[in-house]
Amino acid sequence: MKKQFSIFLLIFFVSANINAEISGVNIGDLTQLYKEQITKILVGNKLFGHYDDGVYQGPVEEIHYQNGDYEIIADGTTYRGKWKTINNQICYKQRDWIQFECVLVYVGFNGGMKLYFVEKVERVLVYVAGMIYEEIYKSIKL
Repeated sequence: MKKQFSIFLLIFFVSANINAEISGVNIGDLTQLYKEQITKILVGNKLFGHYDDGVYQGPVEEIHYQNGDYEIIADGTTYRGKWKTINNQICYKQRDWIQFECVLVYVGFNGGMKLYFVEKVERVLVYVAGMIYEEIYKSIKL
């Protein structure tokens, strides 16, 4: 399962699907977070949400540590690696990945504050927001 999830993440990062997979969410209603905002919201909290990229659909839990380590639990498997912010994005690297893969982070306030992890899609020389693949709806302070 670990290899499948890693392959799934790789496929996710290179896909060019610009349709939101998290239903009922309009990217135009969300606000992008930036470096310090991302760090402030993620570090020291255990996040609970829903992951849906069309391949894996289900609950997800995440912890981002101050030292740059992270743990993500999805489909009964724990994935560990490093995280950092680069150019107002959150970037992840699992132990067996060659490089960091980055996504955008947005916040919305429909029914309470929720975080959204959004795939980047390259368009000519710029990146635009693409598929919303994860919604975080609960946070517990560690």
